[in-house]
Amino acid sequence: MKKRKKSIALLCALMLSYASLPIFSATATKDIPISQPTATEHVIAAKPVAKRTTVPLTKENVEKFTKEFFSNPILQKVATGAVVTVVNGGEVLLNEGYGYSDKETKQKVDPKETLFYIGSVSKVFTATAVLQLVEQGKIELHADITKYLGDMNIKNETGSPVTVKDLLTHTSGVEHADTGFSIDAELDSNKYFSMKDELRNNTFRIIKKPGTVYTYDNFASQLQGYIVEQVTGQKFEDYAQEHLFDVLDMENSSFVLEKDKADQLAGSYDWKGKKLKPAVFKPTVMPEGSMSSTGKDMANYMLAVLNGGVFEGKRFLSKDSLMKMLTPQVSIHTDVPNMTYGFEFYTHHEFNGHKFVVKSGYIPGFVSKIAFLLDKKVGVFISSNQVNNLHGLYMSAFMDHFYPDERPAPNYLQPSQQQLLKFEGRYKNLRMGHYVTEIKANNDGSLTVNDGMGRTIYRQVDSLFFLNEKGFPLAFKEENGEVKYVYTLLSGLSWAEKLDAPVAYTDITEDHPYRKYVDGLSPLLAFGEEGSNVMEPTKEMTRAEFAHLLIELLDIGYHHHDKATFKDVEGHKYAAAINEAVLNKIIDTAKVKNGRFEPDRMIERQEAAVWIYSVLKSFPTAPKPPVKLAGTTDEWALEAVQYVVAHGYYGPEVSKHQDGSIDFLSKKGLKRQEAAAIFYQIVYPDYAQGK
Repeated sequence: MKKRKKSIALLCALMLSYASLPIFSATATKDIPISQPTATEHVIAAKPVAKRTTVPLTKENVEKFTKEFFSNPILQKVATGAVVTVVNGGEVLLNEGYGYSDKETKQKVDPKETLFYIGSVSKVFTATAVLQLVEQGKIELHADITKYLGDMNIKNETGSPVTVKDLLTHTSGVEHADTGFSIDAELDSNKYFSMKDELRNNTFRIIKKPGTVYTYDNFASQLQGYIVEQVTGQKFEDYAQEHLFDVLDMENSSFVLEKDKADQLAGSYDWKGKKLKPAVFKPTVMPEGSMSSTGKDMANYMLAVLNGGVFEGKRFLSKDSLMKMLTPQVSIHTDVPNMTYGFEFYTHHEFNGHKFVVKSGYIPGFVSKIAFLLDKKVGVFISSNQVNNLHGLYMSAFMDHFYPDERPAPNYLQPSQQQLLKFEGRYKNLRMGHYVTEIKANNDGSLTVNDGMGRTIYRQVDSLFFLNEKGFPLAFKEENGEVKYVYTLLSGLSWAEKLDAPVAYTDITEDHPYRKYVDGLSPLLAFGEEGSNVMEPTKEMTRAEFAHLLIELLDIGYHHHDKATFKDVEGHKYAAAINEAVLNKIIDTAKVKNGRFEPDRMIERQEAAVWIYSVLKSFPTAPKPPVKLAGTTDEWALEAVQYVVAHGYYGPEVSKHQDGSIDFLSKKGLKRQEAAAIFYQIVYPDYAQGK
């Protein structure tokens, strides 16, 4: 895999992979319509490794391995603190803290007392609550969810009902599943934001036929929690306490961090090591991600799972329900499962061919993972209080040390280039539309995949399944005889859908200097009026139009807003986009004079750069050497323009001078064609360079 300029896709993937947000086949059931595996175990074959003596998983060995792992000086620079818990059958082999829960005070991580927000690992417990009520006959898996929503309305444009099962398997078909909550340290921590109030103001739309397409779904988990409230008459946090945490003796765990336990919460740090303010959730209870826990508590949960749903004589879930949580329910391919009832399948290559399920979680400053090796009766939990990929590094090293890959080399097919042409195209991630994967068929019978992970060669193993040399899977799904969806490591928490052909704008000729940029962006963004075939490429953009295009490119959706953020935006066609840009701190309200945004004023290129930089600066990226800027850029925009220019986010309107300096034309108005070039370079950095 070649090193190259990282795209927005990779930068965001580094974050979203934690949030899963944002693993192998088992027995099929007639209940499962989406490519359910029919084999008893997966057959993905990675590049074989040299056989070596197996290290037995003992208390002594896992303690030694983990201590050596955390003693790595490079790792210590990017990992403030962590807790790691490993169980085997009915025994806790490891429950240990590493590093600091607060590095300023040098307070050590205590595996019994230090609380970590576990992010989307919360979803496992939410799904468990739903399945408990299914067992009691209070919820029906195949029932239309409207049966349980009372006066709550969800806009469904498909004509097919969303079932409880669709929520559990993340196949609800919802658009923009991440718009039902906020995590913001500036929110009032003393206020209780109810789930019902937030859901009443939902902007969700069901746009894909439920039960047919997999995409990571915070909306689904939030609704699961709300349904629990509706069915039981209890607040979700109270139900979880009584029927989950009390049963499992998880004495420090909760979905709402109580004030008397606030001092147990680890401090949180961004990827640069900067301490963050404590997170505040809206709604206060997020079934999809607000749970906090300790290593000890999570050990109890893992022991119960590996004991068939029983902890110290108390059953929290039946064996049948637990099996559904540990069995693939949705798979793009028989060898590439995606989702159970609560757990997911991601980074398939990490697990060296062993049967597993996993759930990862991320909120600002905390990254977590829980994994079960089902054929070994092993559970692993790791949580870090700094944004990093510690959980992935540890899991991969753990597997290589104790359970190395000893599978035979795969038997590759030998297709012709012509046979592979049906896979060619660009595919848009169904969760985050700016993740775009391009696939090309090669004359040697391989596929080249170009995305935020780099440029990678895959070879065919069966009709819709490919592997690269590292064992990363590439799987496709057909619809009506045509290749429609793809799964790659980058798209991990969602399928990606093949894009339509570019819009044929009548004013963009074949030899137009911005043609390739417009062609690349037009399936993602509508320039000018929606549905129009006229772009007006040299038209200078307004601030409102650019805000709209940026929000549409990021594909983050729209939250409910009671009123417009600025006086002069009320009733504007792009008011929702402006409000969303403020919510996401793209537009700084402190720099808006007298509460007037002036939405129809021309946007200067330097201001556009500031908005783009506000999105990208929080994501990890390799440092770029400083660029010598020519021309005039205002002081407030210098850092942003430097960043944008250093990363090559501009079009042919910008050129390098003889002395190596670059004039970004900061004070000029941004034209539509220039915005297309900037966005294209962000989404398709390799393609832009012709590599």
